[in-house]
Amino acid sequence: MPESPGEAVAPSSARVLLYGATGFSGRLLTECLQAQGIDVVLAGRNRARLVEMARRWNLDWRVFTLDDPAQLEASLEAIHVVLHAAGPFERTALPMISACIRTGTHYLDLAGEWPVFQQAMDLGDRAAGHGVMLMPGIGFSIVASDCLLAMARARFPEAVALRLALSAPDVMSRGTFRSLMGLTSATAMVRRQGVPTAVPAGSLSRCFDFGTGLRKAVAVTWPDVVISQVTEGIASLEVYAQADWPVAFAYRAGSGLAPLHQSALGQRLLDLVSHGWPEAPSAAQRERSGFTLVVEAEDRWRRCRSLRIRTPDGYAVTGATATAIVGRVLKGHVAPGFQSPAHLYGASLLEACGCVLRVG
Repeated sequence: MPESPGEAVAPSSARVLLYGATGFSGRLLTECLQAQGIDVVLAGRNRARLVEMARRWNLDWRVFTLDDPAQLEASLEAIHVVLHAAGPFERTALPMISACIRTGTHYLDLAGEWPVFQQAMDLGDRAAGHGVMLMPGIGFSIVASDCLLAMARARFPEAVALRLALSAPDVMSRGTFRSLMGLTSATAMVRRQGVPTAVPAGSLSRCFDFGTGLRKAVAVTWPDVVISQVTEGIASLEVYAQADWPVAFAYRAGSGLAPLHQSALGQRLLDLVSHGWPEAPSAAQRERSGFTLVVEAEDRWRRCRSLRIRTPDGYAVTGATATAIVGRVLKGHVAPGFQSPAHLYGASLLEACGCVLRVG
């Protein structure tokens, strides 16, 4: 981690623009940011919902879409950092990132889709030339995986390969469901000896102990496969998601429909399907939920050591991690160009958000 991430301190009047403020995650983030006294400007496409929300919180608001570059740039006037919360990010991130670079505005988002991280990495040098930091994935899932991998790298320096596994989510908002549906692919990407390698979807499986005995998981393309070589020097990495046999079968079967999902018609169908999903889990559902991540570190003699993290409700952790990172950016703790949360702020970021670490 850099000893001094960033030199300039943000002005005391620095403002955060929260785009996608009226969605479930946006409303949660507004509450968290307001609780820390952060100056938030609410933004999105729906004027009526924004006005209602802004009146309730007594906040400024701005209405704009992402398909008009001039309007987008004008809407970022006097904004120090954007927190982008309007998915699916594979479709919405690039216009906002590009506008942030042009206007000198730091960029944060809640993305979990790996193409967004590749886009941010590709634009990293350009952003650095404008003094802009690009940090996608400051929500729960990516912060958790990024930090856990960094912990494993530090604790087990002899490791030559890492395997990360994520338990099945207990609850899921409409936005998360839509993003996951849109990532259906005929292949899963792993990293082997520093080289991204595609394997057929559903073909690579392994069992992990998420705390209740061994459960099956299948390899998936996760952002850490894209960014790990850059941020932690991890040459070989596989990421798995828990999938008991019905889910694993559906995942493998659905991979054949990937070309349809990527078409304009497929995207419209996914939008329609996602609207049938509940917008947000109930408070009771969130209270009962949790999430587990496991990392296995294998050395050259094929001996494995492991770490496991159990988190509270993922949406609560998202509020905590995002608010913590926004606060650090506003204090000037930034580094121009592409950055990941654990690389810049350290793996302890996750433990500070109420997650419990277990070794072995």
